[in-house]
Amino acid sequence: YEGSEEIDAPYYPHDVPKEGSRKIPFSREIYIERDDFMENPPKGYFRLTPEQPVRLRHAYIITFKEVVKDTDGNIIEIKAEYHPDSKSGSDTSGIKVKSAIQWVSAKEAKKVEVRLYDRLFKDESPEGLEDINPDSLKVIKDALIEPAVITDKPDERFQFERQGYFYADPIDYTDEKPVFNKIVGLKDSWGKKKKEAKSVPKLQVKKVQVDGEVTAMSKAEEKLFDKYTGEFGLNSEVANTLARDEKLSDFYEEALSTLNSPIGLANIVANDVARELKEKQADELKFNAKQIAQLVKMVDDETISSKIAKQVFEEMVKSGENPTQIVEARGLVQISDPSKILPIVDAVIAKNPDNLTKFKAGNSKLLGFFVGQVLKATGGKANPKVVNELVAEKLKS
Repeated sequence: YEGSEEIDAPYYPHDVPKEGSRKIPFSREIYIERDDFMENPPKGYFRLTPEQPVRLRHAYIITFKEVVKDTDGNIIEIKAEYHPDSKSGSDTSGIKVKSAIQWVSAKEAKKVEVRLYDRLFKDESPEGLEDINPDSLKVIKDALIEPAVITDKPDERFQFERQGYFYADPIDYTDEKPVFNKIVGLKDSWGKKKKEAKSVPKLQVKKVQVDGEVTAMSKAEEKLFDKYTGEFGLNSEVANTLARDEKLSDFYEEALSTLNSPIGLANIVANDVARELKEKQADELKFNAKQIAQLVKMVDDETISSKIAKQVFEEMVKSGENPTQIVEARGLVQISDPSKILPIVDAVIAKNPDNLTKFKAGNSKLLGFFVGQVLKATGGKANPKVVNELVAEKLKS
């Protein structure tokens, strides 16, 4: 790969009713997590291996070519080939992958200090200093993160994928030295340790893989999974949900025959529609696949936001009305005209002089506060991208 580009990626997961995206720089050299590559992987390992390609989340598929090691045999570099026709959302490569991994561009990645907090004491009833947990605080001085976390600051809290939720330290954080504190972990490592300490292995206990699959897929399910991840660019979790459930995959395929938006349709079918199909058959629903395709198309066309789409879907569940009728009747069309949004931006800034002063003094994290207030004032109907641009321009003027 030669050159560089910026890839547009959403800030929030599909099941969170918030809008916003960021630019991720893509270049010749990238960093991945050490756990995302194995030379001799165990069964059920779906990440990068010498024989198994993988997708870089939101970006391209890569194929292993060569590994470079130091004198002690430690892996220090992986050489891989990227496939230019495999970009997420428009993949025509035909390459099958089973997962997507995290990455950051080596050149553009920002160094931050990360503080990982755990329980202060090893025991629930501590008696003295000897019960202090030595791992109650771990500090990573030179963690690498994508630049949007530093430059955009849509909010003071972030989810670092596969790690947990983090908060910009209100005292120590500066633009020159960003500091983030972990506030919620995605996995309770302490609980896992306690469970392991108490449990006794028994022969009759069934084995399960924490990060893998409980049961093997049938050939038909595996074929669908490969198509969904390889041809459609779905992430492995969504593809797994659809491929393993015949009702969901049939519904998804029917919607896809109406609208060519594989990722948008997959997200709503694997989550919202799946919830309704838990105890019902497709013909018992008040809405159908064609209506779901209409709903996703309105989001794709930016007629409505994904937050509004959640409200429209809930009404479709109750009434079975077409999404276009619901949007028109309730006046839910997304506001993208700057001339209509700007007065609201001015009003929000005028109502918050203290925060404006703090922003002018260097607290750039407050950009997210002002954006959120504008979106709240419009009932979530304002185009978040337009709001972000207008607020940033006004605050810096």
